[in-house]
Amino acid sequence: MTDVFISYKREERGRCVAIYNALVDLKLSVWFDAHIEPGTDFDREIEREVRGAKAVLVLWSALAADSDWIRAEARTGRQNERLVAIRLDDCLPPLEFASVQAVDLFDRRDFQSDEGWRQIVARIGRLTGRPGLGDYVRCEQDADAGRWRGWIAANPDDPLVDKAKQRLALLMRPDPAPSTPQPIAPAVDVPPPMISTPARTPAESATPPWLTWMRHHGWIAAIALLVLLGAIVLFDRFAASDTTQVAAIDGAPSESASTPNTVPTTTVVAGQDRPGRCPGTNPFRIAASAGRTDPQPEWNPTVDSAWLAWKNCPGLVVVEGHVEQGGDTRDASRMAIAVAEQLVQKGIPEGTLTWTGKGATTPLAGHGPTDAANRRIEIYLMEPYHPGLR
Repeated sequence: MTDVFISYKREERGRCVAIYNALVDLKLSVWFDAHIEPGTDFDREIEREVRGAKAVLVLWSALAADSDWIRAEARTGRQNERLVAIRLDDCLPPLEFASVQAVDLFDRRDFQSDEGWRQIVARIGRLTGRPGLGDYVRCEQDADAGRWRGWIAANPDDPLVDKAKQRLALLMRPDPAPSTPQPIAPAVDVPPPMISTPARTPAESATPPWLTWMRHHGWIAAIALLVLLGAIVLFDRFAASDTTQVAAIDGAPSESASTPNTVPTTTVVAGQDRPGRCPGTNPFRIAASAGRTDPQPEWNPTVDSAWLAWKNCPGLVVVEGHVEQGGDTRDASRMAIAVAEQLVQKGIPEGTLTWTGKGATTPLAGHGPTDAANRRIEIYLMEPYHPGLR
């Protein structure tokens, strides 16, 4: 049984698709006439779907209000109080539906940040047996860690609970260490401690001090030497195994596998971490071209590097989009989505990946807010979930 049936006028198809995608992102099954297969008796399929849907979402517009088809679908949805209504423009719905409150979602690209959208989703959630759906949208809008924790505790069986945990992990991600140098305290002369030493014999006076120390404390020197040799052996073994791990990331031996700091591609992680470990706050960074949000060929090496590193650190992947001050903040989300889709195609499960558009809120260290270098995508590989988060 379909969760939501969307009734709309063909001229409003672009708006319908945007609403359809937003509902699908909420793990709802949604039907509209784009799903009709060629050769199908479309009027019977529409009738079957609208009768079986848990919620009938009507997108009222001046054109839709004049359509007999949409009126009939809305009339069917009103049976058993399954009707949910949206106004796409300043129209008057047909008089027979005047008692059904219609939420205004006029021509706004960011409609998902609107309170009206939360009301619509909350109504659909009640009809589909998911009463926490409206609160989920509020969590998305507020981006508050405490609210996310409360939603996860109250809705442990909702299909969105894993995604909610990703959002919580994203909010709890520690900020990178400050890049500005810290002041160094001035040196202070401290008088040496007053320690009394026994008088040296004439024989000791004629002997070099280091040899005298060895005679009295030779056992200490022997232990220190053994510890030093053991540390060298362990270090050599660790370096050899770490090199093998890095060289085998892509399943084949590398010509440069003998070098401990070898990275499988020409792009390296910002900072000093190697792909064999979770970089955490050290992101893979992609410089984006002005005015472009679609994937570019120069993105591929960094995307490949992030994917190879994820194979050794299969935890949460966070993709962030950034733009310079004055740039289109929606581009940040578009770029993040484009990279996230590339990573999914590489093989990273969609359930372990999340994206966010940061806009111009986080300029690069050493760059002014309007610097074009701030237009970028960053990929963070986080440690796997801690059991306490569940």
